Amino acid sequence: MIAPLMIAERLEARALAANAVRSAFYERFGEHPSAEDRLWQIDPIARLDFVGDVELKLGVAFRDEDVEFLDTPSDLIERGAEILIRGGVR
Repeated sequence: MIAPLMIAERLEARALAANAVRSAFYERFGEHPSAEDRLWQIDPIARLDFVGDVELKLGVAFRDEDVEFLDTPSDLIERGAEILIRGGVR
């Protein structure tokens, strides 16, 4: 009984995180993120601003270790979903 609720919660959290990351990326860089985009290639200040935009959209805060070694926008989506499920900062 609980498994379907957990799956639904995970899907909803992932959808919210995906929307936040994609819209923040588009607003900041003028294009949608692609599979070839790498977060480490973005200027460090612009990357911090981008992550801050995502935090504002999600209403949660990332810790440095949450985002420090993420490679792609998809990784940020997954991390955002994890934090939403756990209820904010770990």
